[in-house]
Amino acid sequence: MSEFEKLKVVTKYELLKQFRRKRFYGALAITVLTIFLIIGLYQGLDLPKQIGIPAQFLNQWGPELFAMFVTSMGALAILAAVFFAGDAIASEFESKTGYILFPNPVKRTTIVVGKYLACFIATATIIITAYLISVGALLVFYGQVPVGIIGSLALMLMLACAIISLAFAFSSILKGGMGATIATLLTFMVVFTIISSSLSYAGYDPWFMPDRAGDAVASTYGLPLEQLIGGFGFGGPMMGGMMRASQDPTLSFFVLLAYAVVLFGISILVTKRREMI
Repeated sequence: MSEFEKLKVVTKYELLKQFRRKRFYGALAITVLTIFLIIGLYQGLDLPKQIGIPAQFLNQWGPELFAMFVTSMGALAILAAVFFAGDAIASEFESKTGYILFPNPVKRTTIVVGKYLACFIATATIIITAYLISVGALLVFYGQVPVGIIGSLALMLMLACAIISLAFAFSSILKGGMGATIATLLTFMVVFTIISSSLSYAGYDPWFMPDRAGDAVASTYGLPLEQLIGGFGFGGPMMGGMMRASQDPTLSFFVLLAYAVVLFGISILVTKRREMI
């Protein structure tokens, strides 16, 4: 059996394991409910008018604004990816199942790649479901779907890849799956945010930070965000830095890709050298 065929087998069984977990259906249910809740709040409360967005802006950018509001749910990618990937590698060492898995004639690299693909497919299933619901809502309320939603989906999936890689890196280093999960959440949502905010306050553009690159999921629709935010009186170096970071979806995509590749490479190297103790 070739290594590619082994990879398919590993991915298949890891994916089946993900789909059999209650956490997958829990994450899917939470995502669906959240999207419907956001759509209901947006339309039911007429949210744009409530926060003072001009009618002229809504007439010109209504579908794009709705799509940006509903699909800019980076937290969905973060939570889903972390829940699926946090214990992917650490569990083999924590529960000692690695004694059974690793001696098999399958390279550890193949095992890690198979686990990664399974986690990504599970996460992508949830994200794509959220976007399909958003597309349905756009067709119902506006009769059209902004082209930018494709770019937003691509960036959201790449954000998921970067977070899965981060979770895999922690999962390959730490002893327990819970520790890896918590470390991933704290790093992305606290440490990266503090660094990005500090750089923004200092007047620097944190375009290279993954959390700022993830903000670009809201900038693929062509909305004049500076004009919109400027109308509410916000400003300062921090807001300027955030706007610059989210203005270039292409750059943000490659920033996230770089984090995904480097962190995943680290997880493979550490897993290959790690001993069962």
